[in-house]
Amino acid sequence: MNNTGNKHIVLVVGVPSSGKTTSLMNVPNQERIAYLNTDLKELPFKSKFQELSIIDPKDITEAIRQIEEEPSIESGILDTLTFLMNQFEQQYVLGATDTRAMWQEYASFYQKFLHSIKSGTKNYAILAHVKDILNEKDHVMETKIPVKGAVGHIGVEADFTTIIASKRMPITKLEDWANPLLNITDDEREDGFKYVFQTRIDKETIGERMRSAIGLWDRKEKYIDNDVSKVFTRLNEYYK
Repeated sequence: MNNTGNKHIVLVVGVPSSGKTTSLMNVPNQERIAYLNTDLKELPFKSKFQELSIIDPKDITEAIRQIEEEPSIESGILDTLTFLMNQFEQQYVLGATDTRAMWQEYASFYQKFLHSIKSGTKNYAILAHVKDILNEKDHVMETKIPVKGAVGHIGVEADFTTIIASKRMPITKLEDWANPLLNITDDEREDGFKYVFQTRIDKETIGERMRSAIGLWDRKEKYIDNDVSKVFTRLNEYYK
């Protein structure tokens, strides 16, 4: 499915502890942000988000409907898509009498979720875990979102236009990528590393699935601060 509707959607992928959730810390007007928590864990910082814990995965489309209908809400954040799909598998697929039918419902559930954000009008950041998976056809390792069934076979990433990856990078690797969206603090220089977003693939990350519309990022903006608000701002500027 191509993103022909809402363009203000970003898929933020990364391994655990790479800065996905902390990239939300500096989002302004947090009281106007709906935070959909499927991981059911505490945020690692104080926030004013309108937080909703998703206990039943089937509640997600209703939550997005409420976001769309509430004028005071500017954006929605799902943390994470990976756990949302795991929830559905655990609660509805495993132990089902007809597992084949439930795997079909699993795929249908994902498509309904996708339609709910793509037919919407708000900004959405969809966070997801990734892992290295062997592509047995081409005999190469790929970094992708580990979703099961037909959804996983095609790949979740195929459904998103803007995909960025959270990374923890040595400062020495960032020195040649100075740009207005990359700000290295004195503390980060002292620590020797920085949490960033990588916006496009390179020769070292050819097995990953970052991508965006042509011209969304300048070539010097391969690495930017891991700040979701800056991504929303760029998407809003690009898709006026």
